[in-house]
Amino acid sequence: MGIGTHEITGKRLEGLPELQQRIQRLFRTRKVALVIRRAYGSNLPELIDKKTVPGFRLDVYAETAETLANPANEIHDEFKLHQTLMNVDHESGEIELTLLGEYLVDGDVVKLEGITL
Repeated sequence: MGIGTHEITGKRLEGLPELQQRIQRLFRTRKVALVIRRAYGSNLPELIDKKTVPGFRLDVYAETAETLANPANEIHDEFKLHQTLMNVDHESGEIELTLLGEYLVDGDVVKLEGITL
C-alpha cells in the first residue's frame, strides 16, 4: 500500500485514494516526458489530442490496459484492471474514466471513479 501526499492539499494520502492519484498522474504524463524514466507514462495524452473517430474508445481502453500493465509505471503489482468505462462530456470535451479491478494489496474488487484526462 502506497503512502503519499495529496497534490493539491498537501495532506497525507494512503490506500485507494493514493493509488487513484498516482494513476491520474500517470495517465496525464506523456511517455518519454521524464528524462530519467523514459518508459514511465502513457500515450493517452496523444489520443486525447486527436479527433474522436469510431475506434477512439477502443484505443483509449487498450492504452489504459497497456499503461497499467507496464512494469515501468509501478502500478501492475497493486492494481489489476478488469474493466474500463469511459464517459465523454461533449460540451466541455472532458473524458472521465472509471476503472474496475482488483486491488492486489488486500484482494478486494474496487471501482476507481473520476479519473479525468
